[in-house]
Amino acid sequence: MIVQKFGGIAMKDKKSREICIRHIKEGLVKYKSVIVVVSAMGRLGDPYSTDTLIQLTDAFQLAPESKDVAAICGELLSSSVLYAECLKEQIPCQLAYGVQAGIYTDDRFGDATIIKTSKKGIEELLQHIPCVIVPGFQGITTDHRFTTLGRGGSDLTAILLASLFDASAVEFYKDVPGVMSGDPKSSSNVQKLSHVSYQQLLNLCETAKHPLLQKKAVDMAAKHHVPLHIRHFGSSEEGTWIDSTIH
Repeated sequence: MIVQKFGGIAMKDKKSREICIRHIKEGLVKYKSVIVVVSAMGRLGDPYSTDTLIQLTDAFQLAPESKDVAAICGELLSSSVLYAECLKEQIPCQLAYGVQAGIYTDDRFGDATIIKTSKKGIEELLQHIPCVIVPGFQGITTDHRFTTLGRGGSDLTAILLASLFDASAVEFYKDVPGVMSGDPKSSSNVQKLSHVSYQQLLNLCETAKHPLLQKKAVDMAAKHHVPLHIRHFGSSEEGTWIDSTIH
């Protein structure tokens, strides 16, 4: 089992998604099962990015539940598009969202806390097909209202599912080759690090303006010893591994 997480840049357009599908195919060859977690398409300014959707009206500031329902549309759309394109490429797969995804939260809309999980829905799907696609960033309350898991919540979705299904690792496909030794924008003498510890990544999450992963997600990975692999979505090269072997 492997969990693959594709961010907004990787999901942005058809050409990028073709690369994602290539990675999914490689994952299916190497592992028995693949759970794919996706973010909304693109970044602020792109039509279906989360930041664009929640700026449709300033009234969302007065209606946090309504804002969450709008926010999850980006991930629902990107997961449905990738699902259809995977089927077109003859990849046996299925969508899992809402109750089937099994991520239950409190009703703190905008930054909900996970209170319980159920692997039953995805587990039943994996008995029949090798690939399940899950929209990230979202959960449901016990009375089935949609919530969101905070900025970067799709990372938390991926690591939670990896923990539930005892996955070999979570592969995070980004627009960077991995964790770098410094800021490539301010220095040319920067190298990709092959391995970092959870604590090193947590330190980066706290200090970086745009952290590579959500801090809550890295906390969960460290707690459950889930290996992480941050790599460039446009390449098959090794990226940076994050696990318990370095302290």
